[in-house]
Amino acid sequence: MDRQIIEISNNGFFLSLYRGFLVIENEKKQKQEIPLDNILSLILSADDLVVSKNIVNAIIEQGGNIIFCDKKYLPSTIAVPYTGHWLTSYRIKQQIDCSRPLQKNLWKSIVQHKILNQASVLQYFFPDNKNIERLKFLAKDILSDDVRNNEGMAAALYFKSLFGKKFVRNRLNSDINILLNYAYTILRAMVARAVSGNGLLPYLGLKHCGKTNSLPLVDDLIEPFRAIADKLVFDEVNKIINTDHIELNAEIKRNLAKLTIFPTITAKGSVTLNEAIYDFAGSLVSSFEDKKVLLKYPQYELSK
Repeated sequence: MDRQIIEISNNGFFLSLYRGFLVIENEKKQKQEIPLDNILSLILSADDLVVSKNIVNAIIEQGGNIIFCDKKYLPSTIAVPYTGHWLTSYRIKQQIDCSRPLQKNLWKSIVQHKILNQASVLQYFFPDNKNIERLKFLAKDILSDDVRNNEGMAAALYFKSLFGKKFVRNRLNSDINILLNYAYTILRAMVARAVSGNGLLPYLGLKHCGKTNSLPLVDDLIEPFRAIADKLVFDEVNKIINTDHIELNAEIKRNLAKLTIFPTITAKGSVTLNEAIYDFAGSLVSSFEDKKVLLKYPQYELSK
């Protein structure tokens, strides 16, 4: 069974545990029970709710994570398993011992695939857009560690080509950015689970290393998958009449949460994006072990 994204966005809820279930109770004493082992991520965006340490521990022990969000649906805190694999200490040592040249080449590979996926999404919606070939060139032309910042140049072309010339990617804006924030939060939950589940240290990144960044490796590995979130966001934007001020309603949230089950193709065959991301993190482990780039990226079924 595919794991679920559970969000508490309304005030007044009380969360408790009962025989392996998370019990969600509202002010009217109405209850919903969810198996703990079926929770991929518990997203808490409400301001007034009751959650205990026991609940946090129970979800973490089952391999899930908990995300606390602000009013713009930006993660302020993410609780992930401290030890997610029986080889954690061994794998963390390999991660720490990763050479700087290998880190740079891993980042080059990640950015290349990020830009190629952006080109694929843009081509899916706007097959005649002149920037598609430009994006493909930027992906091919990346140097080690992306020293020329092709990632930034690609983003400038891509977002305006996809969402319009007036669009600015600003996480604090109350427009399409709200949808992107929410979709990226779901992606972050999947990547955080994959990183911890594969015994890697989420606090030690390949490229991201800002002092205020709590999970830099997660923010490294999320990059190739952002374009799929953009695809689902674009599908929702097409349904909205006024995109200057967007209300992130329950229907949009449900549709964006389908990211977890987005169809992909890997060596295993057809699998969900959640499973593909888990295997992608596993290929990073192989890269650390063999001291070369062995990252395995899924292919996407954009038409689904």
